[in-house]
Amino acid sequence: MIRGLLILLLCQFAGEIVARAAGIPVPGGVIGMLILFAALVIRRHVPADLDQVSQVVLKPLTLYFVPASVGIMTMGPLLAQEGLRIGLVMVLSTLIPLLVCGYGLDRWLRHRGAA
Repeated sequence: MIRGLLILLLCQFAGEIVARAAGIPVPGGVIGMLILFAALVIRRHVPADLDQVSQVVLKPLTLYFVPASVGIMTMGPLLAQEGLRIGLVMVLSTLIPLLVCGYGLDRWLRHRGAA
């Protein structure tokens, strides 16, 4: 389990280094997860230690949304004024990547099946 936690922390650290060195306005944790994803795709399986620690980290996932909920409650006037636009952006920013990823996965699976 320690090895799995170390893998997660090293990926986040690498992401932070990349974000700061390149001046990319993306959180290092996001870049770290992309690094982890790439590594898992290359390995073609998830190590048992990483799987175990991931299960532990994901169990209290609902608690991670508490800060967002508090932010929504404190930004009531802004939501009343710009709520429709914000909602539209949220829907589109979810739908567009979902469709692009689905299309990409479909093409990848077809290409993989043909090879």
